[in-house]
Amino acid sequence: MTRTQSPKHALIRGALWTLGTRWSIKALGFVNTVIMARLILPADYGIVAMAMLFVGMVHAMTDLGVATALLRKGDVTRDEIDSAWTLKAIQGLVLAVLLVASAGLAATYFKEPRVQPVLWVFAFCMLLDGVNNIGLTLAQKNFRFSLDFRVNVTSNVIRVLITLLAGYLLGDYRALVLGITAGYLVVFVLSYVLHPYRPRWSFSHMGEIWGVTRWLMLSSLGAFFLQRSDEFIAGRVGSTQEFGEYHVGGDLGRMPVAELGPPLVRAFLPVLSAMQNDKHRINGAVLKTMAAANAFTMPIAAGVAIFSIPLTAVVLGPSWVQASSYVAVYALVASAQFSVSPVATLLILNGHTRSLSAIVWMELAVFAAGVVVLLPLFHLVGLVWARLLSSVFSACMTTLYAHKFCGLHIGAIAQSLWRPLLGALGLFVLGTHLMAIVNLSSWQQLLFGAFAGAIFCSVWGFFSWWVSGRPEGLESTLVDLIRSRVPPAQA
Repeated sequence: MTRTQSPKHALIRGALWTLGTRWSIKALGFVNTVIMARLILPADYGIVAMAMLFVGMVHAMTDLGVATALLRKGDVTRDEIDSAWTLKAIQGLVLAVLLVASAGLAATYFKEPRVQPVLWVFAFCMLLDGVNNIGLTLAQKNFRFSLDFRVNVTSNVIRVLITLLAGYLLGDYRALVLGITAGYLVVFVLSYVLHPYRPRWSFSHMGEIWGVTRWLMLSSLGAFFLQRSDEFIAGRVGSTQEFGEYHVGGDLGRMPVAELGPPLVRAFLPVLSAMQNDKHRINGAVLKTMAAANAFTMPIAAGVAIFSIPLTAVVLGPSWVQASSYVAVYALVASAQFSVSPVATLLILNGHTRSLSAIVWMELAVFAAGVVVLLPLFHLVGLVWARLLSSVFSACMTTLYAHKFCGLHIGAIAQSLWRPLLGALGLFVLGTHLMAIVNLSSWQQLLFGAFAGAIFCSVWGFFSWWVSGRPEGLESTLVDLIRSRVPPAQA
């Protein structure tokens, strides 16, 4: 595996490709949601969301994290790659069997019998996912993110088309099930058509991979329960209608940050692994990436929270108005969860997966305590506030562990976050006051808010950069780019 690109260029190029992938997928999903929310009821979304929630739980219990094991190593052999694929295939088979066997229990827990046949279909999807070509991971390792773009965009175009057609013809939850199944099938086919690698069975390096991923597996399980335990509670406590509103509203609130932030840092792990012997350089890259990514995500989260009511009305329609509260708070949750993700990547790079697992389980304990207090007071909205509280706690603990094990100074992390955080708070205050004095339609509120927010964030970003001594980062890169495009003045 040769890498001829500089780490900086590889990170920028990878971020652009992954950002294009996620935005393309989300654009398709957005169109799909806007139309399907008017073809089927919130309760139909609730049925499929319950099934996917159960799939996610069983997947977390069996996830071996083999892709991460390959990405964190500088170079890998054919036997290591094949061993990773073998583990992944076994994982998919076990997952499918468990889903078929436990589908009845899931239907009983959610008090919804239609969940059972949906889980049988999803078991087939998990089997396909397990035997996908691991060449897709190798392409990511070698910075070939264009392949990921082609596979994901193509599969999602087909998924959305089938979902919309089935939604028009069937008018219920079966349309969503058909679309999801089609997406998994297309990814399976394209993974072998578009990448020449042909995996084979191998058990030679399973012990080594397991030694790396066992703590990631425990962390993944804790992360799932941390991220989805609120939905397990909501699915049990609320009606199918309420759960559909909670699930879709939460997805809409998370979407802007969740689909912008992770693509910006997805290329981060393989890039950092290419400069493993330079601790100072790695820590500097972590701080710069964190500052640049949060400069986008924090203000966006504030904007979604401000305009949650018109956003819900425009995207989902009048029958989903009760979901706006979930949209608002989940936007803040997504920002808190993403804020120190480059620091978490640093812990993975340095092998501190056990520490990450501990953080996840501590965060889960804080969330559980929050639920006990807030759920009786605010019903399902209390679950989201408990999630926000635990997310902030997790960000603080990740910072402390990075300081302890990786030599990343807390003051340096604060220096990277204060400008985007103050910018987001300023935007929230400004937007709240503006909406109180203007009378606009839902569409007009969104357009006006986006325009005013872009101006405010641009001004604040360059002002705070200048005041803080013009450090190297996003703003300096933009200034250098502008200067390179402007011809020098003639004497």
